[in-house]
Amino acid sequence: MAEKTTEKISLDDRVIHLFEGNMRRIFAMKVTRSTYREIQNTILSCANQNQDLANFLFETLMTGQIKVSIPNEKHREIIEEVIQNFTIPARLAKEVFERGEFINIITSDLVTQEEKVAFYNRLRRIDGEEFHFLSDAQNTMHLLQHFSGRMVELDNHPKGREEIEKFKKELGIIGDRLKQLSL
Repeated sequence: MAEKTTEKISLDDRVIHLFEGNMRRIFAMKVTRSTYREIQNTILSCANQNQDLANFLFETLMTGQIKVSIPNEKHREIIEEVIQNFTIPARLAKEVFERGEFINIITSDLVTQEEKVAFYNRLRRIDGEEFHFLSDAQNTMHLLQHFSGRMVELDNHPKGREEIEKFKKELGIIGDRLKQLSL
């Protein structure tokens, strides 16, 4: 996993143990929008404000690669363990920081009770927050009208047209699905 390079980094036991311990502490809690900032602040603190060392720790954590030579084998093993345990959660923390409120997944189940049919809908954001709601045919149609109207609005916006172009295929699939309705 490590790249060969001639550049060396000097670490001491205090820095390496602070770094590992703080990553364990940070990720023992739920990832939130502030987790990414906490990682950055912790790394600066562990590096004792040494920007080169902080950059090395941050880049190593986020890329999952050791790009410099670490002479002390024990330190290298600890850094590799930090990479193995915390690179993916750190990347998730960055995504939550940047895009946490965006929708990650939407699922629905068709439910019936007596003679009524509805959908039980779940929306999950990237930050893990979930929202559940029921919709019947009328409410579902309202959602379709709303979001299709928003796509038309986006298409009429100078910068939005570029976004719409990226989804031509998906929009075609939606059109085909609507044609499948037995009207």
